[in-house]
Amino acid sequence: MDSEDKSFKEETVGKKFLIVTVISVLIIFAIAFVFGIYYFGILGVFNLLGVEYESLYSLFLFVIFYFLLGLIGEIVIKALMILVSAFSINNFATMLFEFLINFLVNWSIISILNLLMQSIHISMVTQVIAASIISVIEITLENYTKKKPS
Repeated sequence: MDSEDKSFKEETVGKKFLIVTVISVLIIFAIAFVFGIYYFGILGVFNLLGVEYESLYSLFLFVIFYFLLGLIGEIVIKALMILVSAFSINNFATMLFEFLINFLVNWSIISILNLLMQSIHISMVTQVIAASIISVIEITLENYTKKKPS
């Protein structure tokens, strides 16, 4: 057996620490990248729609809470989409239902955060528009990755 073909258990403590540290840093960077996309995306949408927020820190908290509640919302969306896929509905009806579910989940998250956070003020019309934009982007990206050729 070559010295190159050692299993992880046979590595020295220093190499194990280096491997775990590198993998941890990569995971942290991946999560930070996704969070950055959410942060700057929501910042851009809010600037376009004229949402009032007291500071960038309050927007940062909004994005953190949106991200956390969005994880729960994604579970709900996936569960409902699994139920819908069990029925043989045409493609347009499925996409419309997927948009409706995404829209309602996103709108509810934005509404809850608007009620709980005193530092951000989002009008009802802006909530609907933002939830629609986010839903269209999510569905488009999801369908693009499903249809992407290998």
